[in-house]
Amino acid sequence: MEDFQYPHEMGKWVSNEPHFQRIWQYYREHTLKSAVSDAVAEGKITEGDAATFAKFVGARHNMTVQQYVLAKQGMRPDLANDEDFLTTDKVMTAIGMTEIPLSNLTAEPYEVQFWSNFDGQFNLTEIQMREELPYFITDPTNRMKVEAIMEGRSNAHLETEETQQLAA
Repeated sequence: MEDFQYPHEMGKWVSNEPHFQRIWQYYREHTLKSAVSDAVAEGKITEGDAATFAKFVGARHNMTVQQYVLAKQGMRPDLANDEDFLTTDKVMTAIGMTEIPLSNLTAEPYEVQFWSNFDGQFNLTEIQMREELPYFITDPTNRMKVEAIMEGRSNAHLETEETQQLAA
């Protein structure tokens, strides 16, 4: 099978601009958390499973699936029988992320491959991200900045910020 696509078969291009990619990653994480919440609501997993998943991937601050992906690839044999990993795998199965095609024939790290697959699995688009924006960026000031970035406007909103040194 060839890695070839006609132009009409290609998905919508997502900007590689660093600020946009940061917003895109927040959207991915929001979508993953929402999928887990939906699985709990549908009874596929328990609240305890969701909490264990959140602890394993670090869903409080910066989510990372690196350890999960490495364990799924067999590169972390120490996690093969770990309860947190097994619960995380159960959660991933419940949300439909069972087969994650990862390749070592590319320079992309496994976590980047996971998120690319996630984008396709959940059909993430910039249009959907714009609709979900109020749910994962709740501060109106930050939302204005994000919208400016997404519109490709000048960095006028970004340049007004200043760093101030606080007195000790």
